[in-house]
Amino acid sequence: MTARSHESLRFQDIACAGATSGAAPRFDSIEAMAFGAFAPFVCAIAPDEAGYTMKFAFAGEGMRAMMGRDPAGVDYLDFVDPAIKGEAFDSAFVMLSRPCGLWQIMPASTAAGQVVALEYTGFPVFDMKRGQALIVSLVRPAMSEVPRIVQVRHATEWLWLEIKSGATH
Repeated sequence: MTARSHESLRFQDIACAGATSGAAPRFDSIEAMAFGAFAPFVCAIAPDEAGYTMKFAFAGEGMRAMMGRDPAGVDYLDFVDPAIKGEAFDSAFVMLSRPCGLWQIMPASTAAGQVVALEYTGFPVFDMKRGQALIVSLVRPAMSEVPRIVQVRHATEWLWLEIKSGATH
């Protein structure tokens, strides 16, 4: 199994800092400045069970580069291999209902026809301003050059993550 990156572990600490036992942290409790150098690869999606969508609420600069545009308001499922859309959607609701986080290594097809690995780390948060749950995520390409992603494929590795404040790994 691939070892989780330092950035993934740090992201978990930041995203879960305001968590209480058995509950997702509030979005406003996350200190965005703490994300530091990996902030460009942070995004949030708003899962909507009734509409069967997972629209981007915001995306950092690196995420915008990977998507080829600002994906705010765009359904993440539009970038997912049709064969796994149901699994991707269900995973978001597992994160919201337990609550828990998810770490994955996901292959993705690029606009140049290559397949690259992405490390995904996501956690549920509650956004008081929106009055809804979001999944805040760090999505890191395994390369220094940011690829333009056209499709996310089935994860090759994954791990459900416990939410706890002051997590140590």
